[in-house]
Amino acid sequence: MRAETAFAEVGLPQRQSKPRQSGLTMMIDWGLPVAQQRGTLETAGDYIDMAKIAGAVAGLLPKAVLQQKLAAYHAAEVSTSQGGLFTEYAFVHSKLPAFFAEVTSLGFSAVEISDNLIDWSLDQKREAIRMAIDDFGLNVLGEVGRKEGQMTDAEIVADLEACIDAGVSAVFIEAYELFAGERIRADLIAEIARRFADATIIYELPVIVLPGISRNFKHKVASWMVAEFGPDVNLANVEWDEILFTEMTRRRVGDNLEIAG
Repeated sequence: MRAETAFAEVGLPQRQSKPRQSGLTMMIDWGLPVAQQRGTLETAGDYIDMAKIAGAVAGLLPKAVLQQKLAAYHAAEVSTSQGGLFTEYAFVHSKLPAFFAEVTSLGFSAVEISDNLIDWSLDQKREAIRMAIDDFGLNVLGEVGRKEGQMTDAEIVADLEACIDAGVSAVFIEAYELFAGERIRADLIAEIARRFADATIIYELPVIVLPGISRNFKHKVASWMVAEFGPDVNLANVEWDEILFTEMTRRRVGDNLEIAG
């Protein structure tokens, strides 16, 4: 149930309550301390649909702390996954079965399978996805795109098709493929939205750890995505302190200032 908010009489634009099927917001968690995480969920949990324990952070946290974090997210109806980089590391070290088993036993909602840094074939990626689904009963979040260098439009579309055909529940599009430097690949984004209209595509916002990315540019991209696709576009990589700003952007409060009457 959505929490009661202040200023109800003013009537801010409304969005669908959780659980949502669209307009999803994924918060990226770089090891947010449990107390701060709980404060974030208390303050903005209504607007967080998914949380990713980014990179290999899930393997660096004390196990008891990780379990506390997962429990807090689940209690707030926020689904969880780990960073795709961790899956890539497990694959390179021939540890995928053990990795998937622990993702399952820890209680993650899903496992992310990406190819940000490794150079594996689409057949290998499909096999990893099918292993996670068939052998471990996991929901899989695919990710398409590389953190170094740019894939062609055709390569991105083929990767998306491979993930969807293998049975993923949603696909993230790597931000660096879509928003490299100060350029937005608007034509590619439009083609993805058209071709995969029936799939759950989640567009990652660029994070400031990437070369050439500023917080101002990230907010510009979020505003562009909402203007292009509406408030129910799926967005990922929102930091804990950007959740409310992103929700305000979705509702386009600044676009609704015409004098009434």
